[in-house]
Amino acid sequence: MARQTPPDANPAEQHNIIGKETVIDGTVRSSGNVHISGTVKGNVDVQGRTVVMPGGTVEGEVVSTSAEIGGRVKGQVSVKERLVLKATAEVDGDLRTSKLVIEDGASFSGSCDMSGGAAPRKAPSPPSSSGDESENQESIRLTRRLGSSSDASEAAGRS
Repeated sequence: MARQTPPDANPAEQHNIIGKETVIDGTVRSSGNVHISGTVKGNVDVQGRTVVMPGGTVEGEVVSTSAEIGGRVKGQVSVKERLVLKATAEVDGDLRTSKLVIEDGASFSGSCDMSGGAAPRKAPSPPSSSGDESENQESIRLTRRLGSSSDASEAAGRS
């Protein structure tokens, strides 16, 4: 009887789950999808979809093809395709993505670059000592809870 070899597994069908009480110290790399309900103290590098569930935490950089964040991320998030910040999301770090969806109630503190791609952005070079204000401008950082009642008062204060 001839032995059949299993077909190559499709990485998109591969699901890796980091459970609620699980803590990982180090980098998580996967060619499939990763769902995080526990804590990752390190970077997450996923060629598929990354989902940080409500209650899940990542303390490091997230690089993924697509991502949905419903928990906490403290670090840069770089997504090649579509990034969704759910209403329960708390992100403290810069975002880089092609498409961004932010639900009411999501909290985001950092800058956002929607020029696309998941390649991490290089850190800005230190300011020069020439004192030229145009060379020393800092990037604008956004900190607010979307959908909060303070949105209207902030807009009124700017006009």
